[in-house]
Amino acid sequence: MEKQLLNRLRYLRQNYDYLSPRELKELANLEARFAAEENFRTPSTSQQRFNDGLDEDEYQPGQFLKPDYQNYYRGDEEDWEGIDDSPYIDNGFEDYEDSEHIENQDEQSTQNNNRLSRQSSKKAGSSRRQTISSKNNKPKQKKKHHWIRNIFLLFLTILLVLIGFFIYGYAQGSKEAGGAVKTEIFNGQKTSSGAINILVMGADQRPNQSSQVAHTDSIMIVQFNAKDHKVKMLSIMRDTLVNIPGYSNGSDDDLKINTAFTLGEQEGGKGPELLRETIQANFGIKCQYYALTDFSSFASIIDTLFPSGVSIDAQFGTIGGQTYNEVPVPDDLSATDGIVASDKTLSDEEATAYGYDAGGIFMMIKQGQQKMDGRTLLNYSRFRHDDNNDFGRVQRQQQVMSTLMSNLKNPLSLFTGASALGKAKALTETNIPNSFFLLNGPGAVLDFKNGTSKYSVPDPTLNDWQNAYDQYYGLGLGIDIPTYRQRIENFFGN
Repeated sequence: MEKQLLNRLRYLRQNYDYLSPRELKELANLEARFAAEENFRTPSTSQQRFNDGLDEDEYQPGQFLKPDYQNYYRGDEEDWEGIDDSPYIDNGFEDYEDSEHIENQDEQSTQNNNRLSRQSSKKAGSSRRQTISSKNNKPKQKKKHHWIRNIFLLFLTILLVLIGFFIYGYAQGSKEAGGAVKTEIFNGQKTSSGAINILVMGADQRPNQSSQVAHTDSIMIVQFNAKDHKVKMLSIMRDTLVNIPGYSNGSDDDLKINTAFTLGEQEGGKGPELLRETIQANFGIKCQYYALTDFSSFASIIDTLFPSGVSIDAQFGTIGGQTYNEVPVPDDLSATDGIVASDKTLSDEEATAYGYDAGGIFMMIKQGQQKMDGRTLLNYSRFRHDDNNDFGRVQRQQQVMSTLMSNLKNPLSLFTGASALGKAKALTETNIPNSFFLLNGPGAVLDFKNGTSKYSVPDPTLNDWQNAYDQYYGLGLGIDIPTYRQRIENFFGN
């Protein structure tokens, strides 16, 4: 059969100028077939093949094809492999009458045999193509499934490791705090917009320590998961006069807002709840969670989360109209945790020059960029003895909060951060569930990447507050509550 096809090829080449379009196509197919086959034959087999039919120097694949029929020629295995004998058998080759190259046998018998061979070749070719297609498709589908499964297993492994680190850190923090920290009463409420508000308080007491003289020097509402996906921080100055439900005289705004925490603690551990009620009644803010830290736990939390310190640009205002490169800041932990290298004892006369009433132990903090440990960061955020007084303190507290959140988004601290976060949670009195940090923590970090917005009550840029006295004749800040309620609503975008 192969010799017949070679002879047919020779015939078509010799009569190239007289070929019909069908014969030109047949020639192209034969050229493609034998050219491709030559790439897979050994020299000896190829030589024998030419000896049986064409001379080797006569056979140059593709050399006789005209440009119009070059598109019929293919050197790719996929194009020639499925070629069967049908173009050369079914057509009958009526115009091929060179008898010296035909075997001496019955023509009809040969055609019948060739038809059977063609049908068998078609079936084999079809079966082979189906097998190849099946083999090609099956591994791809399996590979896809493996890819999805591997991603899922990787995510699950990371999640389990993070949970393990968090639990370990929480156990360590609970041990350091002297046992599990109890949660006080807090009837948190969700916002209608879906945003999450957390009431953050800084108090001069240990977590869950019963005290009837506790105060909140820092009152801040931190919001994330807002519509614009930005972290928002609202600070309320502790001396702002508001109406505390059940304690103010009628509808008068005659009590400092930080008094709400003290009065609530005196009711038996209801400080966070009464402050939440007061904030919602006056400003319309709903808080779902709360977090309360004291001086000591704040410093420990910072040192746990950031063992190498926190990089921050220290900013102080003028003191008595004069700018100082180094500012003495009261060291709130010197009495309990001892003296550190940056502490300095000032006499009454020296302290008075910086606006203090008396001397004592102060931490000397320089202006500008530097790294602070937990104790230094605490003292810096509580300082209010420059000419900006409480307004300056609020700005520093917001600066510290923003800086801390910026550092927490570092992916390099993913696992150690989970352990430190667990310990920090144990040192903080809060009603935030452990699952919240794992499920919502990444979302909060993504929100922070979109930027932060800050606002203060009263607004230091408007100067629309006035000095006023509370019902105990203490000096406070009087503001227009309805006006600020509307400003806060605009700020949060609720």
